[in-house]
Amino acid sequence: MSNATITPEMTLFDITEKHPETIDVFVTNGYEHVGDESKRTAQGKMVTLDQAVKMKGKDLTAFTKLLSNAVAEHNEHQDVTLNVAEDENEIFPSRGDIRVAGLLPCPVRIPLLEAFDSLNQEITAETGKTIGVKLAAASVGADILDAGLAKIETEADLPDIFLSAGFEAFFDKRNMARFKNKGVFTDRSWDTHNELMTPYGLKDPDGHYAMLGVVPAVFLVDKTQLEEGEDVPRTWAEILGPRFKGKVSMPVGDFDLFNGILLTIWKEFGDASVEAIGRNLLEGMHPSQAAGRFAPKGGKGPMISVIPYFFSKMAQFNPNAEIVWPSDGAVVSPIFMLLKKDAPVEAQRIADFFASKEVGEILSHRGLFPSCHPEVENKVPDEAPLMWLGWDFMRDNDLGELIPRVNEIFLKAGE
Repeated sequence: MSNATITPEMTLFDITEKHPETIDVFVTNGYEHVGDESKRTAQGKMVTLDQAVKMKGKDLTAFTKLLSNAVAEHNEHQDVTLNVAEDENEIFPSRGDIRVAGLLPCPVRIPLLEAFDSLNQEITAETGKTIGVKLAAASVGADILDAGLAKIETEADLPDIFLSAGFEAFFDKRNMARFKNKGVFTDRSWDTHNELMTPYGLKDPDGHYAMLGVVPAVFLVDKTQLEEGEDVPRTWAEILGPRFKGKVSMPVGDFDLFNGILLTIWKEFGDASVEAIGRNLLEGMHPSQAAGRFAPKGGKGPMISVIPYFFSKMAQFNPNAEIVWPSDGAVVSPIFMLLKKDAPVEAQRIADFFASKEVGEILSHRGLFPSCHPEVENKVPDEAPLMWLGWDFMRDNDLGELIPRVNEIFLKAGE
């Protein structure tokens, strides 16, 4: 499945008839009449997208991308499967000679599945072996993941390959980490990482987890809410201060990144920092909401939206928005792969595909998720420091206990 093509020559009526999920995007970006069916039918047939963006002084490329992202996100929830059908409520495939499972970040899930499908068919044609695949969208898979992990009792229950993001169950000593400690997994990726990541030690020193890339958290700042002479915040330490009480939006619905942010802030600044971000919270938003409806009606809304770097690009057409890569480092959530050490050779071939430059470029260029592949040119600012939780920290702390603890601190502070 590919993203829909939305062109400048299409009328607003044509776009919204074909893709009703774009109506909210138009309405929240100043085209209120598109939300009225009669006006959308009458006026929308007379105005092209190119004309509409010129009327509002918007950037055509950026606004078209915003519409396409809404279509892609809608399609994500329609799900994409390959050649082995599975129960949508199960995260682990039950069939297939080789089993591949996991959660993929929404912006890159479709292109990754399309790229993988050709390899899938090639392996089956060459060997006669079937590949059971269940790669769900990260935004809808958290509950399914928890339920699936609860059923894992032995190594035989595990898929041959698992891909995911975040710090949740896979670093929990009662879940996937218990198999890591038995030496079940192996890292077959590169000996060295991309130069962007080299200073931060993202390579697993124990050789279990293959780090494929990262999801960086940045700030999206509404400059219209700054007082005269007030500076744009550029560090995590700043947005923890009382100056931003009730002015911050956090990606609460994006559990992988949100928990990564809380854990990293706690590691760097302690309990008081998690309390501070809880007090400063105005509201929790999905990143696409924060970027898409960046200027809410009435001028109200967060001054600072903490979102993945990918979604910040959705707001670049807004001259009142500034995208800030924190100077003390973008907090990163890992995108990783687990490969069973005794997996069949075909599974190792699949693992090599997910660790390839092709996949690295999909992550980096399509999703703005910097790749760890040493040959990929990452699309980041010239100065792009990272703030990484660290392998030592994950070894020394039980994340299964720590994640609920920092969430409780955060929630109590916001009451």
